[in-house]
Amino acid sequence: MKKIFLSSLCVLVFPVLANDAADSLKSRLHELHSFQANFSQQVVDGQGQQVQEATGKLQLLQPNKLRWELFAPDESLLIADGQTVWHVDPFVEQAIAMDQQATVADNPLILLAQPDSQHWQDFSVTAEGTSYQIRSHSEDSQIETLTLRFEGQTLVSLSLLDRQQQTSTLDFSDIQQNKGLPAEVFSFTLPAGFELDDQRQVQTGSLPKP
Repeated sequence: MKKIFLSSLCVLVFPVLANDAADSLKSRLHELHSFQANFSQQVVDGQGQQVQEATGKLQLLQPNKLRWELFAPDESLLIADGQTVWHVDPFVEQAIAMDQQATVADNPLILLAQPDSQHWQDFSVTAEGTSYQIRSHSEDSQIETLTLRFEGQTLVSLSLLDRQQQTSTLDFSDIQQNKGLPAEVFSFTLPAGFELDDQRQVQTGSLPKP
């Protein structure tokens, strides 16, 4: 009888703790109207071996706008403008256009860019100190876990664990929160000579998949 009581208590308590973590994170993200920082990035595989190292810049403007730039020699650019996600690869002179709503539906980064999102129910949130782990309930999400670490109210690092068990960690520097960002940061114009691979109509069902 004692074991049954304790098991029942755990079932009641753990969801409350999870809700507290989600509410705490949501409160922090509501105060993060804009964010800009340089970062150093390390990618390690499931065995803890480093497979990539890079530097770049992350810029965020709520709601739904994000710019993620990797500097040379691994130069690339991702822009989410609120409707379209643009992935630009200068090496092959190609840009891929994807429908933003379809692309980020199962990605926990949606909560960072849109804390008022209706998708909180699609993720579980746990907290340890000022670090938060966001796990997707969907097996279709390419990102299994997003970890956000704060110092005070400042976001200082971000870590992504993907379905291949690779972990990408971004440590931020030169951080500017809530300083305002110009709209052109999140606008995209196809550079001359670049090829456009437009996948938006296929993603939204406007065209049949090949």
